[in-house]
Amino acid sequence: MRTFEWATCFLSGLLLLSSTSLAQNRAVGHYRVDQRQAMQDRLRAIRQSLSNPTRSLSSLPIQVDQAKQEGIDGTNFVNILPFVTKENGARTNIGINNFSQSSLAREDRPTATVEIGLYDPSGNLDRSSIFSVRSNEMLQINHIINVLDPVQGGGSATTGWLLIFSDEPVTAWASVILDQTSNDPAMLVAIADQIFKPAAFVESQGTPSNPLLIHSSVKGGAFKSRLAVINIGSGAGRVRVKLFSQSGALQEALPAVSIDPNGMFISDDIRMPVPSTFGPINIEVEDVDTEDNTMPRIVATSLIESTTGPFAGFLPAFALPQHTTAAMAGTWEGSVTGGITNAQVRLTLFQERDMLYGSLEILSGTFPTTDRFFDIKGDVIDGSVLLEIQQVLDNCRHPDSDPCTVFAYRLFAESISGSTLSGDTVYIDGSGRSDSGSFTLDRLGAIYTSE
Repeated sequence: MRTFEWATCFLSGLLLLSSTSLAQNRAVGHYRVDQRQAMQDRLRAIRQSLSNPTRSLSSLPIQVDQAKQEGIDGTNFVNILPFVTKENGARTNIGINNFSQSSLAREDRPTATVEIGLYDPSGNLDRSSIFSVRSNEMLQINHIINVLDPVQGGGSATTGWLLIFSDEPVTAWASVILDQTSNDPAMLVAIADQIFKPAAFVESQGTPSNPLLIHSSVKGGAFKSRLAVINIGSGAGRVRVKLFSQSGALQEALPAVSIDPNGMFISDDIRMPVPSTFGPINIEVEDVDTEDNTMPRIVATSLIESTTGPFAGFLPAFALPQHTTAAMAGTWEGSVTGGITNAQVRLTLFQERDMLYGSLEILSGTFPTTDRFFDIKGDVIDGSVLLEIQQVLDNCRHPDSDPCTVFAYRLFAESISGSTLSGDTVYIDGSGRSDSGSFTLDRLGAIYTSE
């Protein structure tokens, strides 16, 4: 059962706490004074519930009760625009799209209350404002840095990043216009909140075992690449940028730089040490402690631009899987056994980074369920594989059959050996039946064959 206790703890990180209501701040007439504190309260709420495999569910009731007692009424959705500027005649326009059609909190089509905060490269909140965005509306805000209200002690930032909170689902984008004459925009799509994503899609870890990747960068002729790295974590971190050639050879490991919480590292010409080259960039955090809730978390973007003409384009960072992550996509067949299970099965696995999904088909033999075909999902992490059936109800496809049964079935392999996958299974259902056993599957080939 150690395996499934680990899985439960891993999933327990999906906890969102809200923070102090800005509407309350405005109601008492202190909105302009309290903007910095309100945004910090939101950040603190996120960081108090960082996803962590060792975090226990036991703290959830306490945190929920505390939130109720304090009357917290905040936001549920977070987006990040990692680069905005108005330096050297540039300007940045942004758009907020409210794609929500219905809401548990509101009747009819919901209007989103969106707070936007601008952080300067040192990590200080510089400006902040609240906007309303109707359902299906795209709210465009031109010259965003000038439009936002300076917080107390702020208002001087000319480059930074935007943290966007909303109480309804929204997405965001930025148009960064470097040349006022050509008005040629470089489009940047917001990065969604990273902390609560499944491990397969967290962009912000940046450890040496799974760094962030900028797909391409250039230094040659009229082209160069900017790089912006933001630390959205609650602790400072040393970040190292590694420049690679297009053939994959390491060309230069730049000196590590320390980035404070909410701070930025910005280079206007990141490949300057290796001129007349192009290739990918890896970004690593050197001092990550996965047991520490003050760990840094990074997001990054690169801007490829022409120095002689109206051309620029963003390449956001991509989270690389760990180097030990096996490529598992394909068709697998073999046996699943246990006290009440003895079947031949076919497993079809698709893979994106560390995320697995596909189907499990019972070909023959005995299996505790009436259904014989299931959607399946899972992860491959640190060389281990965890798969689980997505359906939670069995025997529901025929209206004249017995009542549906709630069930769960999981497979866990501690390691992968060649083209063979083997490990433990567990089954439990609402009828009181349970079973533990094992499985052995062999990879037969590709999903899409050449025939």
